[in-house]
Amino acid sequence: MEKYRQKTALASASDHFLRMLLAIGAGVLWFVWLWGLSLAALAAGIALGGLFWLCLRQLGKKQVRKREKEMRCILGGEMALDKLLMLPDRHAAFQAALWISPKAPVEMQRTVDHGVTGTLRGDPVLVWLIARHKSTEIGVQDVLEAVRAAKSHNAVRLFLCVTAPVSKSARQYAEEADLGVRIVSREELVILAGACNPATDEDLLKLKPRKRAKRSLHQWAAIVLSPTRSKRYLWYGLGLAGLALVTRQPFYPIPAAVCLLLFGGTLLYRKKATEMPW
Repeated sequence: MEKYRQKTALASASDHFLRMLLAIGAGVLWFVWLWGLSLAALAAGIALGGLFWLCLRQLGKKQVRKREKEMRCILGGEMALDKLLMLPDRHAAFQAALWISPKAPVEMQRTVDHGVTGTLRGDPVLVWLIARHKSTEIGVQDVLEAVRAAKSHNAVRLFLCVTAPVSKSARQYAEEADLGVRIVSREELVILAGACNPATDEDLLKLKPRKRAKRSLHQWAAIVLSPTRSKRYLWYGLGLAGLALVTRQPFYPIPAAVCLLLFGGTLLYRKKATEMPW
């Protein structure tokens, strides 16, 4: 869910400030081009730029509301699919059949293992669910078992709902099967499930980054004086000291001395750590 996290406050403020500068700059350039560089042109340009910025802000609010609605659907669908993996086979298949009902209004009859039988426009169909983690891949054998189940229930169409990627060979086998196979991909299921189960405010709060606990002075010392940093401190110190000798600049010796002192501190910290009783 990392990709669904909101921007930081600094990033949002920077975006707003940049948009305002661009709007004001466009207004000022327009009136400077019309009237030449003058105080009246600058004032009128700033006013026009402010008007542009307010219009862009209103359009941005509409886009934000639209994106928020879409994001709630996507997040809700992702979480619904994660919960689907924990359900019993028949319950999960029935849930998947309910999700695809807006696109495929199947008149459901009864649930079977991993599927639901029903009719669509008078034709017998089977809704089959392959519930796998998204890190795995659905192969030809999985599609073959679904086609076999559809034929055993005398279905002429098969809706194959998947929660993981389908391999190229499996898709090719589904296209060449002697009955109509419609693969409902994970992406489609996320959208359909999200339309029924949009994310709530509590779900969005869970995505907010948690505040890290403040480190103590001892913890900061362990990080700064870690023995893994000793070589870097040494090379940085020697390099800055060499630059101080070559360039004769007064601002190189201070960071060089700091790096060499940190190098000495890492050696002392390593010696103290080895002497500590375990």
